[in-house]
Amino acid sequence: DSDVTGEKKEVAIGQGKQISEEIRRLLSGPLAKNNQAPTTKITRLELPFDTLRTRAEWEERVSKGGAGGYHAQVNLARIDRGEKLPESIRYLIQTWTFGDQLALVFLPGEVVVDYSVRLKREFDRKRLAVIAYANDAPCYIPSERILAEGGYEGGDAMIYYDRPQRLAPGVERRIVDAVHTLIAKAFVCEGVSSGTEGTRPKLPEESRQCIRTKPGLSVELVAAEP
Repeated sequence: DSDVTGEKKEVAIGQGKQISEEIRRLLSGPLAKNNQAPTTKITRLELPFDTLRTRAEWEERVSKGGAGGYHAQVNLARIDRGEKLPESIRYLIQTWTFGDQLALVFLPGEVVVDYSVRLKREFDRKRLAVIAYANDAPCYIPSERILAEGGYEGGDAMIYYDRPQRLAPGVERRIVDAVHTLIAKAFVCEGVSSGTEGTRPKLPEESRQCIRTKPGLSVELVAAEP
């Protein structure tokens, strides 16, 4: 958590300085020369929502109040006006490849980290960069692991994007398969496992032990889900 809330401008300023210092450090070292013009590609997908809620389910959500209740009221009003709730979102995936030197993948929305992890496993991570929030911000884009776990990114966040339901299972496969059609085979790593369905999330203590920091500093668990 960045803790940049309210009027804590000094926190944001400090983080900005850290980023600028790291950029200066990287630019001061040897840089790989790119002599290839970019090849750009785009594909558009329809990412379906899970089974839409019945009127009874919407009414039950209204009775619970809160943000979810208000969201249900809004959608019931649409239904009463004869409007059809959307069954999918349009999702545009874009890539830039510079010969076989570098590939950039642009994914719309708040894409969970599993996509970067998986794509950098299936493609050469040294020549691949994954950029989210690109071209559009339709909602959180969960992986299959996140959909199975549920929670905020797996469903509840859709309330705040005014979407009628979470995305249907299979979203990860659709997106990753589309990326494979856009990036040249020269970037592909052969014989790797695919999918995040079987990825077991680490326990809080296991996660803590994976963190490496400078001598004299320590990492403590403050909060964990669920």
